[in-house]
Amino acid sequence: MTRVSVCAAMIVRDEQHFLPGCLASLAGRVDEIVIVDTGSRDATIDIANSTAGVRLLHHPWTGDFAAARNKGLDAVRTQWVLYIDADERLNLPSGGALGDYIDAGALAGLVRFRPKTGYTRYREWRLFRSDPRLRFEGRIHETVEPIIRAISAREGPAIQQTEVELDHLGYDGAQAHKHARNRVLLEEAVRADPDRAYLWQHLAETQAAMGRPEEAKTAALAGLAAAQRRPSDKQHAAASLIIQFLARRAIEEGEDPLALITDGLARVPEDHALVFVHGRALLATGRPEEAFAIARRLAAIDPDALTDRMLAFDRRIFEEQACELAAVAALRLGRHAEAAAWFEKAARFAPDNLSYRIRAKALAASAVP
Repeated sequence: MTRVSVCAAMIVRDEQHFLPGCLASLAGRVDEIVIVDTGSRDATIDIANSTAGVRLLHHPWTGDFAAARNKGLDAVRTQWVLYIDADERLNLPSGGALGDYIDAGALAGLVRFRPKTGYTRYREWRLFRSDPRLRFEGRIHETVEPIIRAISAREGPAIQQTEVELDHLGYDGAQAHKHARNRVLLEEAVRADPDRAYLWQHLAETQAAMGRPEEAKTAALAGLAAAQRRPSDKQHAAASLIIQFLARRAIEEGEDPLALITDGLARVPEDHALVFVHGRALLATGRPEEAFAIARRLAAIDPDALTDRMLAFDRRIFEEQACELAAVAALRLGRHAEAAAWFEKAARFAPDNLSYRIRAKALAASAVP
């Protein structure tokens, strides 16, 4: 495989907390770094200026993420581009430079992306040729995927599945400070592209977080309709996230979500998060045997093997949460010793959660003749 040169391109604003770690993960692995600052007031600019290999550009914030990213792409001088954010970290499993992982004959490459600490990885569009035709679209959740797919279908260059890993840290803390900004951008985005289900999904989650349940439900239903109008694997994945959201809401409100979940699993049967919600719903509707079967299936899955999917999953649904579901279902079935064993297993996954160990001991004691 021919080695290619790669630029890491990012946009930043007030990222002094995250930027040093991101730059450290890139050091010696990419050929140049282009940073577009959109108005930082903290030490971000000083950090960028003091880092070798960084070219710093300035672009006034206009409420358009794609415009800022494209400013950086216009300045790229390498053969390929990795787009990355300050709150992300690059990892190369076999060491070396990023260019070593890229097929020079491909048009683009997907990376193994971890969206949040404690989650599995999924495939994300982050690597592509430095080509003036490849530019971002979308004020928020900007993407190059549609144009990459179109060129690949028309001209034939492959889309490569790489071993490159990116870890996103930005969702690990509270997100409330982003909701108001995101709601405005998302409302504009769905007007511009009403058939992109993921925009509706994020808008629904944002409205719910802001205490707007009816607006959230309206956005969620619009997202399901969008996925039906323009079906694709990615649209089905977004629809599955929406169904998870609606199903969790139904369970919280004491409604029966089983028909909704069945529809979602027909679209994306490998959505393990929705399978877990299905187990919870079965338990809530008095069907513990079926809930127990689902919990056992989830507990048998190795989350580290789930790297080539369209969705990422909270590892806990295969670990302590699956064990807790199995334990509660076994308890409802009157199988106390079995429930104790599952609570004990949950405790091994989550040693700081004392309730698992307490319940395991209490049930083990009650099961003794």
